[in-house]
This record gives sequence, C-alpha cells and structure tokens, in this order.
Amino acid sequence: MFGKKKEVKEQRAQEMSGRKYDRFMGRVYRMVGCHRDSDAIYMLMDQYDYLQTWTKEFEALYQHVEQWGSSRTLLCLGRLIIYKLDREKRHDKVLTYIEKCQKISPKFLLPELSRVTFYARQAIEVGKLDIAKNLVVEYETRYGDLVGSGECDRLLNLIEPDIDVTAFTPGP
Repeated sequence: MFGKKKEVKEQRAQEMSGRKYDRFMGRVYRMVGCHRDSDAIYMLMDQYDYLQTWTKEFEALYQHVEQWGSSRTLLCLGRLIIYKLDREKRHDKVLTYIEKCQKISPKFLLPELSRVTFYARQAIEVGKLDIAKNLVVEYETRYGDLVGSGECDRLLNLIEPDIDVTAFTPGP
C-alpha cells in the first residue's frame, strides 16, 4: 500500500511540473506572438542554463518553438544549438540547423563568424550548395573584415564558376 501512495505522489508531482512548464511555455508563446523575441529569449535563458543543458533538450525546445512559425526566437535557439553542436564536433548536424535557419532568414549569421568558411566548405562537400552560397554571398557587407575575403571568393567560384566575385569585393 505504501508503495502505491508513493507512486501516486510522484505522478502528481510530475503532472504539476508539466502544468508549470505548460504555463511557462504559454508565456513564451505570447511573447513570440507579440514579436517580443528578446523577452522570450531572456525567459528561456533564465529557465535553461545553456552551459548545463544538454543539446538534445535545446533541440526539443527548438522543435516546440518551430511549431509557432518563424521568429527571431527560433533563430536565436538555432544559433545556440549550432554553437553547442560545433563544440561537440557534430558538423553534419550543424549543417542541418544552418539549413533550417537559412529557410527562415537566408542571410542567417552563424554564432561564430570564424566558422563561416569552414561550414561553407562542409556544405559544398555534401552537395548543399545553397547553404554554402548563403553563408558566403555578400560577405563584405555582412561580415566586413571578420571573414577572409580570398577564401570567400574561392568558395563562391566553386559554387558558381560563372559568378563575378569582384561584384562582392570592394573596389580600390
């Protein structure tokens, strides 16, 4: 009998926890719906310690928020997941999230600009030329001097050999 009561008590605690989480996500949803993405991200980061939370948990959160439609909140979560996956050296999965984020915003910026050409090369290697192109096109106006122009020009030439790379580089 005692074991049964303990089991019921644990189940109620989980249900209460689930309701609390649902209320929390409802508040986040309202923030996103009102285009208060900064507030939504702040609430999420207050709830989830990005250093302690597993990448899988952030991916599940991304899938949940993705159901609400495109938003800056979703792009921020994508950037966070890309950052964590990159640290875990899960480059193929990074490309998946870059692609998802580029569908929302083709000029999506990576969390670390030093990785732009690396992931553009990765995308070319697996035949995802649109991802690579979106990463390096108009690099001068998007990244300034923070990304190597010579490497971007070379990658653009690989992607579209007929493209005039001088159109993307500053003149004298």
